[in-house]
Amino acid sequence: MKFMHFAIASALAITPAYAHSDTKPRHGGQVVEVGETAFELVRTPAGVSLYVRDDGDDVPAASMTAKLIVTTGARKSEIPLVAAKGSQFFAKGAKIPAGSRVGVLIINKQSQARQSATFNIK
Repeated sequence: MKFMHFAIASALAITPAYAHSDTKPRHGGQVVEVGETAFELVRTPAGVSLYVRDDGDDVPAASMTAKLIVTTGARKSEIPLVAAKGSQFFAKGAKIPAGSRVGVLIINKQSQARQSATFNIK
């Protein structure tokens, strides 16, 4: 009986832990995961998009406000994002150069809960 308990305990001890969110880009951008929340930042010629997922589920952008804080060398600027469709925020015409550091801040409109992430742009 002791062997059976040891075998079960050993099997449980070596079971791998899996992340709850999928960190693969869904929109061709860079993904950063903070806790259960995945942020995907996408740079295109038309502008910059941010997509937000929580525990693998899309978070409706309309329920949040968002902005980017971009630091390039010694220059720092803020880019407000507007809610687009689904989990997408968008800043038309915004450009983020490679080598920049980008802070993301989202705020839940109802609860005022804040969440942030940081990207190092490749």
